[in-house]
Amino acid sequence: MLLQIENILSAPECQAIIDATAAPALWRDGRETAKGEARAVKANRQADANAPAVKGAVSKMIDALRAHPVFHAAAQPSAFIRPTLNRYESAMHYGDHVDAPYINNTRTDISFTLFLCEPNAYEGGELVIDNAGHEDRIKGPAGSVVLYPSTAVHRVEEVTAGARLCLIGWVKSRIRSTEQRALAFEMDRVLADLRQTGTPLEVYNRVLNLRNNLLRQFGE
Repeated sequence: MLLQIENILSAPECQAIIDATAAPALWRDGRETAKGEARAVKANRQADANAPAVKGAVSKMIDALRAHPVFHAAAQPSAFIRPTLNRYESAMHYGDHVDAPYINNTRTDISFTLFLCEPNAYEGGELVIDNAGHEDRIKGPAGSVVLYPSTAVHRVEEVTAGARLCLIGWVKSRIRSTEQRALAFEMDRVLADLRQTGTPLEVYNRVLNLRNNLLRQFGE
């Protein structure tokens, strides 16, 4: 399931993170964390995860993701894995690659990209995800996030002008199966619709019980 969610962060929050991590000394060659074939196709910069400014910015963004009800319903997060600030400047890109099945000894179920720059702040830099033979090209607004299965082949197109700053990372989900996560997410959407339409409590609780039992069945 590929899903885009807007307004994870406000525009001022995005700008504050961009400003707090602007110092060149905070950024390193992104190839340092690439493995195998990915190292040959990766050209970007990654923020020093141990720098206090970077730690504070990443913590703020992960807290925002945890608190967002749609993100929580879609991802069912059990753990966030190695969230990293990435920067692409002119001529930088990341060719076709697949994410590792385990990072820091934790299974990767969902990959995510949280955009910090507006699309008109840079040229190129689209996130391209192979979706059953169809390519989805994504260049989200500042403060938005895209989630997609970690099993998907994907790439970041070359940035030809400006700079693209994003938080990327992975989620270990409480529901391992992509298809089952999609079913559980749809149940949450149905429950939200029932609340808005004033469905009788007895009916709502029956649907809620069905959703909860599905989570018990699907969960690890």
